[in-house]
Amino acid sequence: MKTTDPAPYPILLSVVVPLKDAGGRVRALLEPLATQLAREVEDFELVVVDNGSTDGCHREYAELVQEGGLPNLQVYRLIRTVDPEIAIWAGVENALGDYVLVLDPLNEDLSFLPLALEKIAAGADLVTIRNTTPKPMGGAERLLDRLFRSAYRRLVGVDLATEGAICRLTSKRVVSFLMEQPKPALRYRALPALAGFPKASIEYAGPRAPKSAQSLGARARRGLSLLFAQTILPLRLASGLAIAGATLNLLYSAYVILIRLFKSDVMPGWTTLSLQQSGMFFLLSLVLFILVEYVAQMLTWTLEGPSYYLAGEHTSAVLTRRERLNVRSQAHPAPARLGSE
Repeated sequence: MKTTDPAPYPILLSVVVPLKDAGGRVRALLEPLATQLAREVEDFELVVVDNGSTDGCHREYAELVQEGGLPNLQVYRLIRTVDPEIAIWAGVENALGDYVLVLDPLNEDLSFLPLALEKIAAGADLVTIRNTTPKPMGGAERLLDRLFRSAYRRLVGVDLATEGAICRLTSKRVVSFLMEQPKPALRYRALPALAGFPKASIEYAGPRAPKSAQSLGARARRGLSLLFAQTILPLRLASGLAIAGATLNLLYSAYVILIRLFKSDVMPGWTTLSLQQSGMFFLLSLVLFILVEYVAQMLTWTLEGPSYYLAGEHTSAVLTRRERLNVRSQAHPAPARLGSE
């Protein structure tokens, strides 16, 4: 008795693939994805975002979109390297699918796709996919990573280990919501924490790339950017220091008055100049430092302009959607106009 494969899901699935300096491996990374997607869904597109590569891989992209290359391929090459989340958003907002899947082919595979499709068929608008295979990290780096995740969970209320996974399957409704936000790439980072959308999560054991060459300082900057983008804690801290400074200033004033009332041999102005300068200027400096850093971050987002710039774009010469439309138009020719002879 023959067993038939399950029918593909009747959706257009966009798969966003961020890559950087993947010269010599582009076809090997993308071809298996296209093959499996053709089996799992009725229609798909591969949206590749090249994050400012400098290894000449644009030639491989140009070849892959020609006749005989990969079908349904869109390539967006960024003119400079940006944060991974911004590169991902460049692909997400240009995707055409009913659902958008973000996939890092170096750290993920598509073995989870059937289960993820079941989740969206059950009504989920957002499916987070967590790879349980540990990332290759050093001891100190792993400790700092855990400390940051713990602090972020306490301050923001989001568990980055489960809700911060880069691999996500989202509906077009969620993407449309994000596009209405002033900085959608930043909102996309903590998307699972947003309420109002049916959500689901799955776990699987997938591949992992070798240890990242990204410096610890660069990761720390990303962490601070993520923290500043999702919480008003810096402003709360600044206001707390300001209140503390005002309180201490009031207590100090009372102290000065008491000294003046009960001491007769105090040098005029000594108490005010010494303690006030050493204590209050220290607190004011802390307040100004935090406010300036926060305002600088806001101004950076405002003055940068667009989050990314395209250096080039390639579109596949083979689009299965177009071929299907052509077949349908031939099978059902347009009716003749009334009154024609």
